[in-house]
Amino acid sequence: MRAKFFPIIILTVLIAFPFVVLAQATTNPPPPPIEDWAGIVRVLEKVVVWMYEAFFIVAVGFILWAAYLFLSAGGNEQKVGEAKKRLMNAVIAIVIALVASGVAKIIQTFLNP
Repeated sequence: MRAKFFPIIILTVLIAFPFVVLAQATTNPPPPPIEDWAGIVRVLEKVVVWMYEAFFIVAVGFILWAAYLFLSAGGNEQKVGEAKKRLMNAVIAIVIALVASGVAKIIQTFLNP
């Protein structure tokens, strides 16, 4: 008997849940992010930060891939060389990203005294 009612209860909760969530009190909507030139700059800064974080996540993935290649090389010099090449490329990409971020901050301080 219990087994028959359990799916009905779950289905009822899943159907009723959106109505419960939509019954919440509304608040004032947030102001639009772009009202003037400073708003455009803020949005662009957020996009750059997101891309920067995504880049580092991908770079860590490449470093882990190179580590996997090192571990799975089994003494094969060709595979070890490929792993070293991939690791060096990942490190160079990280250094370039850090330098680019630093240059962007320096230019920003010159433009906004």
